[in-house]
Amino acid sequence: MYSRYLFVLLLILSPVAEAAERQSANLLELYDLALATNPVVEGRKYSVAQAEAQKDQARSKLLPQVSAIGNISWNEFTQEVPNRFTGQTTDITTQYQGLRGVVQARQALFDLASYRAYEGTGLTVKQAEQDLADARMSLATDLVDRYLECLEATDEASYLQSELDLTDGDTQRIRRMYERAMAKVTDLYEVEAYYQTLKTRELEIHNAKAVALEKVREIVGISVADLARLIKDELPQVPGQPDQWVANAVTHHPAIQALQHAMDAAAKTIASQWANHLPLVSLQMSGIYAKNGGFDNRQLDPYTVGTLGLQLNMPLYSGGGVKAGEREAIARFEMTKYKHLQKQREIERETRTAYLNAQTGYSRIASTAREVEARVKARDGQQRGYELGAATIVALLESKKNLLKSRFAYAKARYDYIRSLVALRVWGGTLTRTDLEEINGWLAQH
Repeated sequence: MYSRYLFVLLLILSPVAEAAERQSANLLELYDLALATNPVVEGRKYSVAQAEAQKDQARSKLLPQVSAIGNISWNEFTQEVPNRFTGQTTDITTQYQGLRGVVQARQALFDLASYRAYEGTGLTVKQAEQDLADARMSLATDLVDRYLECLEATDEASYLQSELDLTDGDTQRIRRMYERAMAKVTDLYEVEAYYQTLKTRELEIHNAKAVALEKVREIVGISVADLARLIKDELPQVPGQPDQWVANAVTHHPAIQALQHAMDAAAKTIASQWANHLPLVSLQMSGIYAKNGGFDNRQLDPYTVGTLGLQLNMPLYSGGGVKAGEREAIARFEMTKYKHLQKQREIERETRTAYLNAQTGYSRIASTAREVEARVKARDGQQRGYELGAATIVALLESKKNLLKSRFAYAKARYDYIRSLVALRVWGGTLTRTDLEEINGWLAQH
């Protein structure tokens, strides 16, 4: 346990963690940190260790059981001895030390209940391992979502800063025109109001980015100054077909496999409870050494006894406890079966939903990109119209607002599509480190 804590401490203090605090960190670096420090994943690891310990405990009932008992006693023996001549009795007291040592060994020869219970614990270990895999995938999902949330705020801040710079130049230009009576005061007021609106939005975006970075800190355990940006222009299309994704999901998803192992373990528990009706057969061996250790610690010469025998334990009636244990095990099996069915339906729904969202998201990227192009043309047209006196400042500012919104929508579409790809792999039960390495390849530190 101490070595694990030392490893986590060294990882946190490693160059990777130091770099994450000082410069932009990439997704894969943060994922490695999260795996080593995240409380949920660490807790799942101990669930596996607990299940393995329970398996060893169950196996121990099938292995030899050896015990040794030693006893030393100090005795005072008083006995009435009659005088056959006078008829009177005399008390004779003797003090002596008693020794007794027993070594006992027992080996189960037939214990079906314990064997079925041991098989069930082996399945429980597999269940815990699948729960750990599910926790790791959930961790990756949370990290990617929070990471992209920060990048989205960063892109919005970049677009907004560009618009602020342009608007500041427009404000100065219109102010000079107003001073020369070449522009109306209302135009100046409209531009100044638009500039302040952008400044207000800037505050909101910077706050959103700070909150997103804090969410990343929560999941990885360290503060992060900045994140590597998305630089890939052409994102890959959605792979595969929905039916194929669903078929893989209901077979390979860790949550489904964990519940399947839980069902199998519950079936073993039923068999174990039923086996409590059967006899138990065990081989017993013992060795006894005693000195002055007879009945009531009576004085006896030292002796040694070795015993080898078979013990048959036949249960007859236990007040209905065995039958009640069977009913409880059957109820648990049925509960687990319906949880498995519920999770299977949920995974089928979420997998199809993720696939549809990913397909729509991929189309939205192209659609919002074309919208940005159209909004740029519309803004340029309004800008030219305003300069020629054919358009009002309100129309120009409205076109700028629409262009800014479309750029925000384009950035969001790209990040939402990546989220959909990750969600598709998560619900499909196929998200691996290789997938995160691929996404990490789309990023660049700065």
